[in-house]
Amino acid sequence: MTPEQRYDRLERVARLMCEAALRSSRECRKQTAQLGCYVEARKEYEVARLAVAAKPDDSVSSETLHRAREILKEARDALTR
Repeated sequence: MTPEQRYDRLERVARLMCEAALRSSRECRKQTAQLGCYVEARKEYEVARLAVAAKPDDSVSSETLHRAREILKEARDALTR
């Protein structure tokens, strides 16, 4: 193998390593964002649940709880994808 071929091989390996690092970083950011959405949805759900427990006849609180459940379900689905 000539020195030029070795250099080309080294360039290819370095490029592949950089691409893998960038891909890993991108996936990590994506997962962190999804997890953040899930945590926020969970907090909203808990607040709505407590509001409904305090005033079970309040239709606004019931609607908020229903919406929070939907958001939480969407967040869970996004995390599993």
